[in-house]
Amino acid sequence: MSTCAVCSTELQGDWKFCLACGAPLTESVPAAIRPAKQTDEGRTFNLLAVIAIVLGVIGGPVAAVFGIVALRQIRQSGERGIVLARVATVLGFVWLAVWIGAIVWILVAGAV
Repeated sequence: MSTCAVCSTELQGDWKFCLACGAPLTESVPAAIRPAKQTDEGRTFNLLAVIAIVLGVIGGPVAAVFGIVALRQIRQSGERGIVLARVATVLGFVWLAVWIGAIVWILVAGAV
């Protein structure tokens, strides 16, 4: 079996592109248009993504707002932390639903 020249993934059959990195495997394609191997060196975590995940873990619905803003910043800057921002956004919406449910329950139970 052969390996991809870009990412060293084992190749099978008559693939035309590497499934791991997307590099074309035909020799007729110039190396200049092949994707470069991406590393995380030099890329820092987005600060808002870290703050958002902390808020999401401790129960703050505001984590959704921080997560959405962090996602937008990450898309523009290329920083790390997209998974943190997505998880924080989901946690923020879950906590928002919990807080709304608790407030409604308190209001309904108090009216009885």
